[in-house]
Amino acid sequence: MKNSIYVLTLLILFLGVSGCNVPTADETKSTYIASGVEESNIKSLTPPTVLEPTDTSDLKPGLHTYEIKARLHESMPEYRFVATGVVQEPDEGMFGYVMGLNVYDENGESILSADFSEISDGKVVGYYVLNEMMGTMGLHVADVNFDGYKDVIILNMFGGAHGNTWYDCWLWDTKASSFVKSKSFSEICNPALDAENKCIYSAGGSSAAYWGGTIYKFIDGEFVVTNELDADWNGLVEKALINGKLEIIREVSFGGDNQILEREQENYRNSELWQLDHPHWYWIGGHHADQWLD
Repeated sequence: MKNSIYVLTLLILFLGVSGCNVPTADETKSTYIASGVEESNIKSLTPPTVLEPTDTSDLKPGLHTYEIKARLHESMPEYRFVATGVVQEPDEGMFGYVMGLNVYDENGESILSADFSEISDGKVVGYYVLNEMMGTMGLHVADVNFDGYKDVIILNMFGGAHGNTWYDCWLWDTKASSFVKSKSFSEICNPALDAENKCIYSAGGSSAAYWGGTIYKFIDGEFVVTNELDADWNGLVEKALINGKLEIIREVSFGGDNQILEREQENYRNSELWQLDHPHWYWIGGHHADQWLD
């Protein structure tokens, strides 16, 4: 039922503005359709429209599609990855909805179809994403579990007071030759990949005083916290994964002494493990983070 709602919604959006005339990639960089579809107005089907990517400055209200072509491995054929969303308003400070993701093999056959649509207050909505990222919808094809095969991720949230980002993720299963969704990756806030050390850095939080971070590794099929630094203006607690459990390895109370706070911050900036001044610890989502997701 959910898949039907999603695809039916796209046609109603499309017919609302352009009738049956589909612009080509040469004529326009994107397709713009009236948004905010009532549930009762959903009537008929439409296939995904694959068009050229757009810059955020080009976005207008309506349907938006972004495509990537990539190989998961040098020995594999090229696949098409197609993200679809709906832009509500053109201003960068406004938001849109990421509605779905489809992946097609070299023969044009669908090998992954994900629908993010749901009904809220009688309207069809999707994943809430600020317009700043609606151009690409955070679609990346990258090896996130460091097994030599690329996977696919797409934004499932970008917004809030702190501008944090989270992603849905599908890992390529070499044995099954198919994508498998990873729930544990979706728990990683503001992820940054480190292929050399085979880990993922995660920064961000709900407190302006927070200055710590979290390190994940892929262990036994799941993304697991291996190191955690919970730090604010009052003190810090550092944990590490020991024998399968996170254990406290260091704890410091600042007692209102700014010199202790500054000394500890300097220690963790210079730490070989943490390097907290490295730009892969990004605290707000946006395209500046793309370099850590490719």
